[in-house]
Amino acid sequence: METTFVITPDELDNNFLDSLKKLFKHRKQLQISVSVAEDFNLLQTETPQAHLARLEKCLSEVNKGENSITFTDAQLDDIIFDKL
Repeated sequence: METTFVITPDELDNNFLDSLKKLFKHRKQLQISVSVAEDFNLLQTETPQAHLARLEKCLSEVNKGENSITFTDAQLDDIIFDKL
């Protein structure tokens, strides 16, 4: 299992670490890498218009069945329970 978290330094606290421990409790070993997220433009501000345009594009893609995955409620439950 692999996941990416984008957080601020202030969010790197005991609650975050406790969440990591719970998420990966069935793993014997973890590998943790830390990098600055600026190269992904994640820290850029977005105007309300740009935000709405991005959401509309995503909604259009979902309606066309593009760039999306689907699964049943039971499959989602399995995924969640497997990771807890």
